[in-house]
Amino acid sequence: MSANPGEREPVRPEIALSWMRSRLSGLDPSSAIAVDTEEQDGESRLLRAAAPVLDEVSQQIAGTGFCVLLADRECRVVASVYSDSRVERTIERLGVVNGSRFGEEHAGTNALGTPLEVGRSVVIHGDEHFLDSLKGLSCYGQPILHPVTRRVEGILDMTGVVSQANPLFAPFLARAAADIEKRLLEGSKASEQRLVDAFQRVSHQRHIAVAAIGDDILLSNRTALDLLDTADHVSLRSLIADLNPDQSRLVTVELASGALARVQADRISGADGGALFLVEPLQRERAPIRRTHERAPSPGERLRRDLMRARATSAAVAISGEAGSGRTSAASDVVGSVDASWLDATRIAFDGREQWVTDLVRAARKRSGVVVIEQVQLLPDSVLPLVADLIDASAEGPKIVLTSGAAVDLPSTIAALLSRCASRVVITPLRERQAEIAELAQVMLEGISPELRLTASAAEALAAANWPGNLAELRVVLNRASDERSSNRIDVADLPEDYRTTTKVSRLAGREKAERQAIIGALKDCGGNKVHASAQLGISRSTLYTRMRALDITV
Repeated sequence: MSANPGEREPVRPEIALSWMRSRLSGLDPSSAIAVDTEEQDGESRLLRAAAPVLDEVSQQIAGTGFCVLLADRECRVVASVYSDSRVERTIERLGVVNGSRFGEEHAGTNALGTPLEVGRSVVIHGDEHFLDSLKGLSCYGQPILHPVTRRVEGILDMTGVVSQANPLFAPFLARAAADIEKRLLEGSKASEQRLVDAFQRVSHQRHIAVAAIGDDILLSNRTALDLLDTADHVSLRSLIADLNPDQSRLVTVELASGALARVQADRISGADGGALFLVEPLQRERAPIRRTHERAPSPGERLRRDLMRARATSAAVAISGEAGSGRTSAASDVVGSVDASWLDATRIAFDGREQWVTDLVRAARKRSGVVVIEQVQLLPDSVLPLVADLIDASAEGPKIVLTSGAAVDLPSTIAALLSRCASRVVITPLRERQAEIAELAQVMLEGISPELRLTASAAEALAAANWPGNLAELRVVLNRASDERSSNRIDVADLPEDYRTTTKVSRLAGREKAERQAIIGALKDCGGNKVHASAQLGISRSTLYTRMRALDITV
């Protein structure tokens, strides 16, 4: 049988797909297993839960010729038990040691990386492995799921130096994994348990949507699953941003579906920022909302309202906003279906001032329609009087629409020019539209590919970003994420690394943010080696691990 997986006899479909993923990762069957040499955190939640279970497993497999490996959610081997020293030497000679990376991108088809990739237990018989060095092994891998979050916490693998996996592997490992999962639940952070307890006390209500949202947990009753979208989860989180523990807020909001709902938001004490939300849909005709008590419109709603008003008037319109905020799209909304001439001040550098002015005058002589001048902050002073005259004469000639940078950044001459426009539209920066980011991102994703969906975790990560490039930056990020995705769901792991900041990080105070950046910088300088990073920072490794967990650092 050839060493090239592409030349083998037909195999099971899941194995063929795994081989394809392995080749696309740039692996060759002769590749060696990569090993992460940095010191592992022996106090991780997974290892604490698994340690007594592995002790029992070691006694159960004694003398059988097998070994059991435990990998974390990044598919690094973090613990192993062997039936005897001969098996241990054989396995370690293959490069299987603590720190070995078994993700499919590092080790191809195997019973640690492949179950993580497909999200279920998988058996890999000898020659079904992608790497030549692993062909003499048969293995069975079982994902370990956190009982509350249902997130994969690790993979448990049973391996033998045989050609076919023993059918008893599956029930044996399933029991061991279940024991670890039970201990994970028992050892859950007290903060998570407080949030779970709060949810369970009220989740039985059938006509009210109940959701509990924390940094690492999302619980919903059946009503909430039917009523709330991903965008709503982000909006709900924004309601408790300024609440102290045990404080509550009662507000009326418009959900992503367009329905009105009354929301009671309760910040749970000791739940590390977690909150409980009771969402009761309102019938508009039965419970009309008095205008004096209506919620304030969102920035996006205000923008749509202002643009429609600007479209309806014949007066000149000035649209200002930061780069990438959608000024051109806003100008298009103002123009509507009317014939328009578009000029961009950036073209002066290419076409010359005289040619640009000639084009402007030609457009103005049409006496009707709309003339759009973009990037007016780049206009030379010699052109400003001409544009000012066109604005003043807009009642008799074409309607003038100007776009510019943010008002606070404009020179006084340009600010004076814009002040002549009777209608002014200001586009709010994306960083101030956190509650809308999930909805905006979903619309953009559907433009990339209609079947793409954004997970709640990814939406929260996007909402926590700063977005100096506004909508243009968001579009770039989503295009990159769509290229990196492994399914039709865009998750946090699919986002570029700089955009995986959690809501927990976004709530850090200035001093904590500075500490977080210092630790991240040291880890990057040291290539991720925590021993060297702790020495550079002048703190112990245990202190470094503690601060990394507290500041949500996963570098």
